[in-house]
Amino acid sequence: MKTERKEILKIHEVSSTKKSADLDGCVAKIKEIVKSIIVSSEIPKAAIVAVIAALITASAIFFLLIVGNFTYGLSQPIYQLSGLAGNFDVTVDYHRQAILTDYLKMMTQVISEENSKQIKDKSPIFRAMTQTTLQELDSKRKRYIIMFLQDTGLLQISSRKQPSLLLGANLVGANLQGISLRSANLQGTNLAGADLRGTDLRDVNFTNANLNKSCYNSLTIFDKEFQPSAVGMREVTKSQECAWNTSR
Repeated sequence: MKTERKEILKIHEVSSTKKSADLDGCVAKIKEIVKSIIVSSEIPKAAIVAVIAALITASAIFFLLIVGNFTYGLSQPIYQLSGLAGNFDVTVDYHRQAILTDYLKMMTQVISEENSKQIKDKSPIFRAMTQTTLQELDSKRKRYIIMFLQDTGLLQISSRKQPSLLLGANLVGANLQGISLRSANLQGTNLAGADLRGTDLRDVNFTNANLNKSCYNSLTIFDKEFQPSAVGMREVTKSQECAWNTSR
């Protein structure tokens, strides 16, 4: 019985070895080869320790290289996105400048070729062109549009049949500091948060205009009867900035 039991155990061991051989046969062979080399060659323990230490060092270096490459790979998309964001800002700025330049060239050409009556007759066209352009511009470029319209006298054009060139125009947060808007027709213009520090606003038509939170200072010139606080304007000191909250 003992002999049969031993044979059964041997058969079981052989069967288990064959099953595991498919998974780690290569690893087992390598281990056996290394053991045989160590035994047959009688390598000194000091040399074995040195070899093991070298293997550990090499493994550590390999691990660090993998981690370094992985980290570099992760940083690449962030860098690329940052570059794309910068390029996007440049593209938008270029686009806005091109729109402003085209508007000024076209309007200058029309004004130089037409007489005053023809210009008045084309006010609806000018209004559409101007307000479409203003929608595409930032606050600093909107300033140049208003300066151009004021200097050419187009902001003074008004009648019952021809409303303000800026009727319903979006000048929210526009920088109009120090500009002379005297006698300008700003009827129905949205000037919320606009910077009107040091601006000449005498004889301006503010009928139905939105001046909420637009700022002024002691250098801003109003008509004597005009009450800025009554229309929601806020006073700032000479040194104080006129910051408009864009998250309104």
